[in-house]
Amino acid sequence: MKKRLISAILTAAMTASLMTGAAMSVNAEEATGKREGLKIGMTVPAVSNDFMVALSGMLQAYLTDQGYEVQFDSADGDVTKQQNQIETDIQMGCDALVVWPVNGEGLSSTVTKAVADGIPVLAFANDIPGCSASQIAAADSEMGEAQAELASDWINETFPEAGDGEIKVLVMTSSNTPQAVDRSEGMQKIAELNSKVNMITASVDWDNPNEASSLVENNLMTNPDIKVIMTPGGTPGVMANNFVMSANSNVEDKAHFAVFTVDETEEIDAAIQASANNEAVLRGTISMGTLQDTINDFAKAIQPYLDGGEMQMVDGTAFKLTPESFAGAADSAAESVAE
Repeated sequence: MKKRLISAILTAAMTASLMTGAAMSVNAEEATGKREGLKIGMTVPAVSNDFMVALSGMLQAYLTDQGYEVQFDSADGDVTKQQNQIETDIQMGCDALVVWPVNGEGLSSTVTKAVADGIPVLAFANDIPGCSASQIAAADSEMGEAQAELASDWINETFPEAGDGEIKVLVMTSSNTPQAVDRSEGMQKIAELNSKVNMITASVDWDNPNEASSLVENNLMTNPDIKVIMTPGGTPGVMANNFVMSANSNVEDKAHFAVFTVDETEEIDAAIQASANNEAVLRGTISMGTLQDTINDFAKAIQPYLDGGEMQMVDGTAFKLTPESFAGAADSAAESVAE
């Protein structure tokens, strides 16, 4: 974990350089000669928030920087639209596909046919039955449960004398995608993990920052003694933190309030670090690494194919990120510099 966290504080130029060098050497022994003139179809679930925009752009840049043509599409959360995009990419003569699925099961028949017709398909972030290979993050349900563990630990540390059902926890659930549903179900394990929890659930569009902010405000007005908010993704997590820290918030005791989420961005990292001094209340997230870590894994999965071999299976790793994690990373970095 420290290795991942240290990489998060390297300069962008250094990280990009390391990524390029690592990617070009991945499975070099399997390469049969770099493929030239490829056209690659890429479809993603949506580009409705900063995280999706940034990551989608980096995925495209990884390919275009090597001279490949990329046909990029956003499915806007619609599995049927994404299925049509894949079929259009095939008709347009794409040589390979990168598919970040809205719903992997829903795309299985289309992807299976593409592979059978000789068009390799890399499933990104979530599995698609029948794909050639996949770059898979940790299971969303597991990330939701890991967030529940973070919240439970914080409750026990902050409220050691609390009795059963005394700590109100708002769990913001989402049904935007199957992944959001899985995360939401995992998060609700908080009620099983900790008897102190009195769980309140409310549904939110996890891509809509205004809706998330309004939901937090309304629930804090109705239940001003809420102490914890759990969110299914970075957008509602940031908005929950921002509202609680705003002048409009009715939360006076910031030291006894926490927000937890899933995903990692620079904004989330900064808030978690600030929470050590109660200058923020976003106290932890479940991270799959930085955006650059994700691109590095993407390179491991697709670069062997670009070099003339086969796409590779790559499993990502999720880990808990708290203020203590950053303190540990800073200490390790300082030790490394001293050496």
